[in-house]
Amino acid sequence: MKISPEIIELHQKLRNIYRRRKAQIESESKIEVDEITSKVAVLYEKLRNTVDFKEMHLLRRFAIERNIKRRFIMETLKPNIARSLVEELIRARYLPNNTIPEETIKDVEKIIIKYNDLFLMMNEMYGGKEVQEYSDWLLGIEACEIDMLLYPEDIADAVIETMHQVTKSRVKMQGDDMHIREKNLQLYIAIHKSLVKSDDTIISYHLLNLYYDKWIGADEKLIKIVAGHLPEIYRTVQHQFNHPYQMKIYNSIREPVVTFKVLHELVLDKGEELENILADPETLESEAKLMIGKRYKTIRRRLRQSSVRAIIYLFITKVLLALVLEFPYELYALGHVNYINLAINVTFPPVLMFLVTLSLLPPSKQNTTEILKNIKNLVYNEPANSILCKLKSKYKKNIGYQVFYYLMYTALYVVVFGAIIGGLKRLEFNIISGAIFLFFLTAVSFFAIRIRNSAKEYIIVKRKEGFISFFVHFFSLPIIAVGRWLSTRFKKLNIFAFIMDFIIEAPFKMFVAAVEDWFSFIKEKREEVYHDKQ
Repeated sequence: MKISPEIIELHQKLRNIYRRRKAQIESESKIEVDEITSKVAVLYEKLRNTVDFKEMHLLRRFAIERNIKRRFIMETLKPNIARSLVEELIRARYLPNNTIPEETIKDVEKIIIKYNDLFLMMNEMYGGKEVQEYSDWLLGIEACEIDMLLYPEDIADAVIETMHQVTKSRVKMQGDDMHIREKNLQLYIAIHKSLVKSDDTIISYHLLNLYYDKWIGADEKLIKIVAGHLPEIYRTVQHQFNHPYQMKIYNSIREPVVTFKVLHELVLDKGEELENILADPETLESEAKLMIGKRYKTIRRRLRQSSVRAIIYLFITKVLLALVLEFPYELYALGHVNYINLAINVTFPPVLMFLVTLSLLPPSKQNTTEILKNIKNLVYNEPANSILCKLKSKYKKNIGYQVFYYLMYTALYVVVFGAIIGGLKRLEFNIISGAIFLFFLTAVSFFAIRIRNSAKEYIIVKRKEGFISFFVHFFSLPIIAVGRWLSTRFKKLNIFAFIMDFIIEAPFKMFVAAVEDWFSFIKEKREEVYHDKQ
């Protein structure tokens, strides 16, 4: 069967990527760290990540950002930190040991110099709150650029580009006039978010390189231009994230995204063997079926891991809050401690998280059949239906109906939270314990839904929603919405993460580096003694 031109182009890109990687493997010496200190660093990172729940695939980028931010605050952000930054990442096993070329250090230094120059120009041009806002945004982009250098996502980028080429002609917008460039950009963002789970920082990095295609190797002139247009760039990027049709486009491409996810996994797993697999439809179907089965198992395992991480995070933070706020308030302000309510507050969030994530059903056989059919359509260029994206909502949007809808929506909030608060009063919760319960109820519900949704990434055949399911979703909507709002507004106010990053981490990392240097000294002296020619 004839392979589609988009897949042929993707295969050519992949061949070039594999050649570059082989050349890199065969060249120059690699950066190596001590295995003993590495174990200590890994243990710290696991502890650090329990107090700040992040997506697993973003942990390395966040570690780079933490490192840069810490040095920023300590006023030690200089190009020569590149080596210590990379060594820290290898020590914590975010990067493999003895595989990163020594030459990479110079490339990391160039990135640090580039952003340092940008920060200096920015501080001269702007002031007030906007500087802090731009700084936080650019720090994330800088960390992302360093991450992409150390751990290239070139295969993922190639698959994303191919999916964009395939789908942009199939996506038909219904209900509004949307400029073709705007549609393609929103489609690109939606693909990034759904296919490889890119967050806003990663997409900001890609958009910056889209607007300024020479940004990676930027000279002083280009850095000045970006600094001069920074407010405009920032507003444009934020507008793209907040586009009214972003979520509608995201939801409309769910089915082709699953197809490309399987293709992406096959590329990563089979490497250069992919050519032979694509050449034979039966082999492709067989390998794809095996890959889908593996991904189902991986998702179930990841669901358990994410649930455990979230439960540990919730338990630790809840216990600490109980010790810091709830227990002292009841003891000194009320004169007694309600141990039953305290126990409910400590145990309820992790139990809720466990129950919500446990209730997820496995994909059906029909789901696998549909994915396999879509893969064959993609690879062998068979006719496929257009993807219809309905931009306009079904409900009526005149002012009268809008007022009615929002009044009823507000009433739903009043009913749900009124019932919860009434229940807490009957259980004799005080204002502090009640506020903590509500906070964790909303936050946990939002966390749990996020984890559940991530576990549904390979599901294209939806199960029919029953009355009970509709009832639960209907009355949990206000709780999840408040949890989402709290997570967005207060994600930067994690006091436990702050303590770990700026009070514990700096001296700890210096201690580990010093110990490793001492180990190196001892090894050198041992070599001198053991190989004495006398």
